[in-house]
Amino acid sequence: MPASSLRNSPFDDREAGFSAGTLGFWFFLAALAVLFASFILAHWLVLISIEDDALLDLPNLPSGLWASTLVLLISSGTIHWAVLGLRSGNTNKLKLGVILTAILGIVFLAIQTRCWVQWSLPLAVAASSIEARYLLASFYVLTGIHAAHIIGGLIPLVIVALRATSGRYTPTYYPGVRYAAMYWHFLDAVWLALFVTLQLGGK
Repeated sequence: MPASSLRNSPFDDREAGFSAGTLGFWFFLAALAVLFASFILAHWLVLISIEDDALLDLPNLPSGLWASTLVLLISSGTIHWAVLGLRSGNTNKLKLGVILTAILGIVFLAIQTRCWVQWSLPLAVAASSIEARYLLASFYVLTGIHAAHIIGGLIPLVIVALRATSGRYTPTYYPGVRYAAMYWHFLDAVWLALFVTLQLGGK
């Protein structure tokens, strides 16, 4: 096979590989979206099928959910700020933005943990109806799955920060940064959907 034909692969060009990787990551996020949508749909199907009296057994949602939502929205802004910094050639801005995003992610998890503890007593007492018990348990399922993905998202943020320190990214080539930002924005959007679901389905 001629040597020239071996160079026809798009992955020999790192810019082309970057574009292909971005497309592949969109497919990955689509698969995750189906996962979260399935849980949310199942929650709504149960919610609309139960009697309104069952909701009377539910305690009020933890007020910390509002704070955790605000924290996650801010973190979405910091990761976007980091990407803009890299595009302008400011590596320090990239590192600071990524580190701030990771810290805010940890703060989000801390607030969520407090919310879980707040609802642990109502769950232990157990509401009088099976439907209300399900809705209590679904709070932990929905928020727990999201929190697990937040933890998973902290790992690439740390890797991106370390690679930024070693000069692995340029204003035109930053695959790790883009993928981490895409993932974090996705988790932000998913949380908003979960938050609205919990607020409309709770007290």
